[in-house]
Amino acid sequence: MKKKIRIIIDISMTVMLPLLMAYSLIGELFHEITGSLLFILFIIHHILNRKWYGSIPKGKYSAKRIFQTILNAFLLVFMILQPLSGILMSKHLYIFLPDFYVSALARSVHMLFAYWGYVLLCIHAGTHMLPMFTAKKVNGLKRVLYLTTGALSVYGVVAFVKRDFPGYMFGKTMFAFFDYAEPRVYFFIDYIAIMILFMMTGCLLTYVLNMISNRSPIR
Repeated sequence: MKKKIRIIIDISMTVMLPLLMAYSLIGELFHEITGSLLFILFIIHHILNRKWYGSIPKGKYSAKRIFQTILNAFLLVFMILQPLSGILMSKHLYIFLPDFYVSALARSVHMLFAYWGYVLLCIHAGTHMLPMFTAKKVNGLKRVLYLTTGALSVYGVVAFVKRDFPGYMFGKTMFAFFDYAEPRVYFFIDYIAIMILFMMTGCLLTYVLNMISNRSPIR
């Protein structure tokens, strides 16, 4: 039962990510509601996986474990500051809070962490997907899965540049630009392709780090 709840939460969070990136395309109120729900699911996700925190000082640290620990630490920081910055500039759900006059700073933090968070969350998800791509038996359905994810990952590189992720991630672009004349489906195809690109990046990194870890664990 607990495993099923984890899967439902993880899938829900994954679905919410591209919706949150749409921002103006889905409306500010829906964005705030979705962001709040994602943060609640993130908290539940950590509660369900709380044993991980107790294991931090224990055992050996392989290359894979070091990578996953650093990644999780960054995600924890991002997933706290991201909703906090959003609350500070809320125009709908949290208007009852006092005005702290930091909306400009909050906007910069929110924008920066939105794109970094998207990439890192996708990499994090990909680190748990390795069993899907290392099965000994490959049937027709899995071949279709491999070809589809491969093609979307390649297109994800194009979409990553097209949607100016580097500009947002390194603070060169401080305001989100949306083409309101563009069909919404094109936007979501691009962001799903970017998602799959970094999921596959996380999956590949896990595979490589597994190989390194099996050879030379770090005590």
